[in-house]
Amino acid sequence: MPKLGIEYYLIGAQARDFHLLENGIAPSRGTQDIDFAVMMPELKHYHELRELLIKNNFRKVNEPYRLIYDKTNTVMDLLPFGEIEEQGTVTFTERQMELSVIGMKEVNEHALLTEMDGLTIRVSPIEGIVLLKLISFSTKPDRTKDLDDICQILKNYFDINEKRYHSEHLDLVDELADENYIQLAGARLMGRDIKKILVQSDKLSNQIVGIIQNELAENPGSITQYFLSKNYFKDYELIKSIFTQLLKGIQE
Repeated sequence: MPKLGIEYYLIGAQARDFHLLENGIAPSRGTQDIDFAVMMPELKHYHELRELLIKNNFRKVNEPYRLIYDKTNTVMDLLPFGEIEEQGTVTFTERQMELSVIGMKEVNEHALLTEMDGLTIRVSPIEGIVLLKLISFSTKPDRTKDLDDICQILKNYFDINEKRYHSEHLDLVDELADENYIQLAGARLMGRDIKKILVQSDKLSNQIVGIIQNELAENPGSITQYFLSKNYFKDYELIKSIFTQLLKGIQE
């Protein structure tokens, strides 16, 4: 895609795996699927990209954003964003299907250039993965695998960023309680990192804040309920504290 002059970056499970494995953490679930966010000016250019890939051994399936490479049985989603979108949505006219791409434009500004399998590609930052998965789950509540990924990243965020935490965020040392310190400090740091993306869009910021505030309401939100059902955290109070620190990081 770089040869075509198309700006893109890796998102989804492969981006998650890249960050986890780079830090010596085994992903909780595996997948061969590949998801790319691709910047597109209009639907015509998107179709041209798909047709080029189809001529190079990819094939179409029912979903207008998905292709399959049969030699390796790899599913590849090409999720367009940029000028092609209207109010965070891309409409595929051939199937009258709408796709939410909220947040992709903002995360793109923070994508990291890295080496992967001998190729130089751009990858979503790990906090960008969490942001996109929060949006994804809010629009498709049946996508509980998004919550599995968010949970694993939350649990490991402090360890992944420990050096940066101790050099740049020592103001939190005396503020946070000793009990569950690692998880609470990681959530606060994640909030601060997500804020760097959210400052580009008040609308996106309000949406993410609203999702988190829903988890802090009197009745547990759907994310909290799922975490409890899976015993991902020891109790409701810890989950609430994690979301509290995440929100503080975004709002401070």
